[in-house]
Amino acid sequence: MPLSAQTVPDELSNAMKAGQAAKVAKYFHESLELTILDKDYVASKNQATRIMENFFKEHPPTGFSISFEGTKEKSKYAIGNLTTSKGNFRVNIFFMNKDDKRLVYYMSIEKESEYELYPQP
Repeated sequence: MPLSAQTVPDELSNAMKAGQAAKVAKYFHESLELTILDKDYVASKNQATRIMENFFKEHPPTGFSISFEGTKEKSKYAIGNLTTSKGNFRVNIFFMNKDDKRLVYYMSIEKESEYELYPQP
C-alpha cells in the first residue's frame, strides 16, 4: 500500500463498492473513530471490521465513487458516495500516514440528505 498522489487507494474504493469489510479494514489504523448512521464508535481495527460487516449486511452496496479529495493540515481526506439497495450515503474518510502507508483514522457514513443533493440558495 505505497503512498500515491490519489488519496483513496483503488483497492479501498473497490472494497467499499463490493461491501468487503475485511478488505476495507486493511486500510484501518489499529484504532479509529467511526460514525455510522449517527452512532459514534471508538474501535479497534477488529471491532471496526465487525461494525462495517454489519453495515454492509444491512445495506448491501451497489456502487461507490469518490466525489472530492483534499488535504487538511497533515492529513488527507476524501468524500465519497456509497449507493446501496437501501439508499445512498455520504462517506467521509480521513487518512494518516504511518510507516509509508495511508491508514484510515476516522470514517463516517451518513444518509445522503435531499438538502445536499439540491441545495437551496
